[in-house]
Amino acid sequence: MKGEDERTGRAPRTKGRRLLTGISTNVLVLGIVSLMTDASSEMIYAVLPLFLLSIGATGLLIGIIEGAAETTASLLKVVSGWYSDRYRRRKVFILGGYGMSSLVKPFLILASNPLQVLGIRITERIGKGVRSAPRDALIADSTDASVRGKAYGFHKAMDSTGAVIGPIAVLVILALYVSLEESDRFKMIFAIATIPAFLAVLVIIAFVKEKEVQLRAPRKFFLKEIGNLDRRFLKLIAIAATFYIGEISYAFFILRGNAAELSDEMVVTLYVLFNIVFVVTSIPSGSLSDRLGRRPVIGASFLIFAGSCAVMVVADTLALLVVGFLLFGLYKGASEGVFKAYVVDVAPPDLRATALGAFHTVVGLVMLPCGLIAGLLWDAYGPEATFAYGASMALASTVLLLAFGPRDRMLARPA
Repeated sequence: MKGEDERTGRAPRTKGRRLLTGISTNVLVLGIVSLMTDASSEMIYAVLPLFLLSIGATGLLIGIIEGAAETTASLLKVVSGWYSDRYRRRKVFILGGYGMSSLVKPFLILASNPLQVLGIRITERIGKGVRSAPRDALIADSTDASVRGKAYGFHKAMDSTGAVIGPIAVLVILALYVSLEESDRFKMIFAIATIPAFLAVLVIIAFVKEKEVQLRAPRKFFLKEIGNLDRRFLKLIAIAATFYIGEISYAFFILRGNAAELSDEMVVTLYVLFNIVFVVTSIPSGSLSDRLGRRPVIGASFLIFAGSCAVMVVADTLALLVVGFLLFGLYKGASEGVFKAYVVDVAPPDLRATALGAFHTVVGLVMLPCGLIAGLLWDAYGPEATFAYGASMALASTVLLLAFGPRDRMLARPA
């Protein structure tokens, strides 16, 4: 990588720690794209569980929809990652993935039953499956090793800024169209949400640039190339699978607020609060992982998620719900970008997109059983059982991480 020391593979130390130091143009542009796309998506996600309830969905069905959408899309992530490595192309996959997700969103306006929403969610997530690994690999290609955690943290912060803007827009729409029926207000939100999604596609076309990387292109079929990933990567994948099979979806946090008889507006406000914390903590968490290593930051995030679930077990008041959503946001900010940097650290440089795709695929595959378990527990025993399950799996994952978690490469610390 240009600018790295030939012996250590690390970037030279530079003075200053300004917010955007080390953030390349590609990372900045991809952050803007994610901001707009997430503003669109989170306008939808903020009310989608409530919309599903209004058209007859149960807790189990909502869990199936969320799990199936993520799992189906995940099957493409390792494939798109391998092809991206094989042909040394990132932009075409990024553009195609964002384009597909944008094109399918308007169909939510016409949805009238949960099965239609399931089909739309699966198609929209397929777009995410196509773009995720190549986009994350382009971030790594465009970033010096010493600030990789910061770059991923910056991208997640931009992504989550969109996730703040989206629900705030929802609150404005709900206030402006209070005279409409609930289902009509939801469909108004879905229609407006399509605008930033299509703008994001135009930004990709105009400003994202391919990054030349002089590395071996994989020639074997992607399943054989995965065999070239070492034990550290396989250990990390196993730990991630254990954790994410118990990572309770945001949808159940929203349903918890609904079960406590909060208004739609108050539930969306809690979701905004969650995303604000996500934004504020993403960059500091990434930078901290650059200095201390990925494993301690990820371990702390597991414990924070366990704490969030423990609070939601007993969250029958607004104050407890606020604490639960705050901890959920802190967990997300401390984990999502750092986990991607962790994967890149333990993967060969020529298989970055393949490794990231395999990681995303494994995580997505366990989300369906996670959604099924969470939904079944919710319907049979109530929200307390669902969140107790999440806390238990997070604690078990923390033990596995401390015992078997791979040591990530210690990167150069910025001066």
